[in-house]
Amino acid sequence: MTSHQQPPPPRILTEEEYELAYKRLTAAAYRNGSRLGEGAAHDALTETLAAVGVFTPAPEPEPDTCAALYLPHDIAKFGPDTLGIWQQCGEDPGHDGDHDNGEMGWGDRMPGAVPAAQ
Repeated sequence: MTSHQQPPPPRILTEEEYELAYKRLTAAAYRNGSRLGEGAAHDALTETLAAVGVFTPAPEPEPDTCAALYLPHDIAKFGPDTLGIWQQCGEDPGHDGDHDNGEMGWGDRMPGAVPAAQ
């Protein structure tokens, strides 16, 4: 990719694709003598998929706060603690301007942003 090209948009799995991948991961672990707890399996799957540019479906936003979401998807900018982990704006619902959750900020037009429903 040359410097003037934009990276491809993030590939976000459907709920069905994610569930299938999760089931295959836990089945493979079980066949190999390991039992992954639910949290460990989801973390392993999320981090592995994100490393190759594939991401988990967006979660339902938490109530009583701005519903805007952001997916840190650029492996060159984000480490394993945030890469592929959906972020929700911490501002009041219906606020004007950019979004922020106390750890990162984003705008509605950024790649990986899901604006709050109007």
